[in-house]
Amino acid sequence: MEGVEAFLFFLALRGEAKREEVRARFPKLVPLLKALDQEVEAQGETFGLRKPLRLSWFAPLFQRAYSPLLPEEERTLALEKLLEAAHRSAEAGEALVAGDGLLQVARLFQEGSQALLRGAYREALHRYGEGLGLLEKEGLAFPATALALLALAQEGFRPGGKGGETARKALERAKTPFAREIAERLLPQDTKEQEADA
Repeated sequence: MEGVEAFLFFLALRGEAKREEVRARFPKLVPLLKALDQEVEAQGETFGLRKPLRLSWFAPLFQRAYSPLLPEEERTLALEKLLEAAHRSAEAGEALVAGDGLLQVARLFQEGSQALLRGAYREALHRYGEGLGLLEKEGLAFPATALALLALAQEGFRPGGKGGETARKALERAKTPFAREIAERLLPQDTKEQEADA
């Protein structure tokens, strides 16, 4: 994957990136910015995407860009963003994503989030559980986003049950603001402060 798609994937994973980091990774930046015209915005020394993260555009990009050969940090971040996109697509009412492998995981999380948003917690737990099972089958660690969403479903299904414990695990692994925000919803304020100090 070269050029425009690589730059789009890079920004999607990071949310935003400083000019020095972007220039180091993409020395021929000007043609990329011209090609992505309305999709990328520059605010001072920071670049970011204008469009919200959704499976409609991120899933095909993920499918082309994700590889076991990526550095571990990038693979982890890509999975986090894929599941975040699944939840955000559910919030936006987007059609379900199609595909096998990790895209099937994304579809299950999108279905789980649709159920979660309707208050169908048992269904959400089943869909998230199926998605986690596929990740486990692939030998992948559970992303913090997956655990945070699972915690919301657990808490909705049985308040005061496993949700808090799962949210703490999610917060320990959180690599994105989205995963952190979801996990923190279920934790008492003193726990959040202890996690921040650690």
